[in-house]
Amino acid sequence: MNEKPANPSLHFILPLFSLILFTVVSCENLKDPLYAGTWQFTETITADDLVLNTIRTLTLTKISYEETFLVKRENSTSISEIIGTRGDLSRTHSGMVFRLKELGTCIRDESDACTENVRWNGQGSEYWDDNIPFFKLIVPGEFKADESTLRLTRDLNNDNDTDDAGEDILFGRI
Repeated sequence: MNEKPANPSLHFILPLFSLILFTVVSCENLKDPLYAGTWQFTETITADDLVLNTIRTLTLTKISYEETFLVKRENSTSISEIIGTRGDLSRTHSGMVFRLKELGTCIRDESDACTENVRWNGQGSEYWDDNIPFFKLIVPGEFKADESTLRLTRDLNNDNDTDDAGEDILFGRI
């Protein structure tokens, strides 16, 4: 039998190639995704004769999110209200899944004015129980991100479209 001996360089090259590939994939997994960071969207809303300025701030990591919606009356420095959501975040190919864990509201000062600080309330709290009917526990969404913008599209009211106000937003990185 005339068998050729195995090429000794293959015994060296294949493990080296595997090590390099593992290192590259591992380093990619350590990097923050492009969507990670703090994003903001401002808008003016008019309802009847009332004009409100809103600031929506969204902070994303690989595995979590925190979103606050701050409302002020036009020409006022006083905060009218803060609505907040935060929880777990998972990623699909071009989408995200937001899993609500806590609801937020502004902390009020001694004169009952809304401050910029948020009190977070989880399941079982009175605030959660009173307000959870207005929120979805799981919200899928689609996104596109670059260094300066994040387009996030979510059906927040479960009506099978993303045509409602606040459901298709172009955030800017802050």
